[in-house]
Amino acid sequence: MFKRVCSITLRLLYVVAGSLLLLPLLVLAQTFTHVHLRVPDTNEAAQWYQTLLGGDFRPGGMASARYDNGFVGTMLDESGVAPSAGSVIDHFAFSVSDVAEKVTLALSAGAKMVSEQRQGITAGTRAIVQDPWGTNFELIEDNEYPGIHHVHLVSQEPEALRDWFLGVFGGEYHAERGAGQIYSIRYDGIWVNISEAEASAAPSRGRSLDHMGFRVDDMEALVEKIRSTGYEPHEIRPANPTSTTLLMFFEGADGIHFEIAEPGGVTR
Repeated sequence: MFKRVCSITLRLLYVVAGSLLLLPLLVLAQTFTHVHLRVPDTNEAAQWYQTLLGGDFRPGGMASARYDNGFVGTMLDESGVAPSAGSVIDHFAFSVSDVAEKVTLALSAGAKMVSEQRQGITAGTRAIVQDPWGTNFELIEDNEYPGIHHVHLVSQEPEALRDWFLGVFGGEYHAERGAGQIYSIRYDGIWVNISEAEASAAPSRGRSLDHMGFRVDDMEALVEKIRSTGYEPHEIRPANPTSTTLLMFFEGADGIHFEIAEPGGVTR
């Protein structure tokens, strides 16, 4: 009788433990803000994205197309940069209601086809195109998560990159998402998807998709955390001469380039 009770109890513990593994791993997360592209004409590129995907066009030297959960930013670079493909930040994605329609519009506006329309792994129908300046972006049908949908990273050690992201930026890790092919971390507004790279990926700094951004409440604490993982900021400065927002730039795991912003950080 005692052995039977112990056996039943042990089986129940296995069931409970297995169920817990399927739950999202929730850690206090930073807030995603943007992806930043290198282009020869900032206004033209930002207007291109706004025309295709909607949002609010903000003109200027660092023009952007802005959405409820972040923005596609631009910076001037007339040197002819390498495309995002082959970089650790392979592409970003935008949720749309009709992939076929948006693909047609993108191609008519100068985009190139990268991956034909097919069923996605983490969501519905998807296709990947390349913008006229070399950045790959995915169009995906996922009404649950509108706007900027995800940033897709590639690594030869995807599990290690996932663990680094969770340790530095927090987030909700969804083990059940991605069919064992993609590691998905949910942040306030978007997903970060990580998949295995067939070959070593180049650092993103200086590529057409140069970096991704987060907003934090405590820059000093984040810098300490980054340094504890072996990385060092290469620039810390105010956003502009009159701004109280503090910016920090660093290259992290696998050469991912980041821009971190702390509103009010200059005076803190």
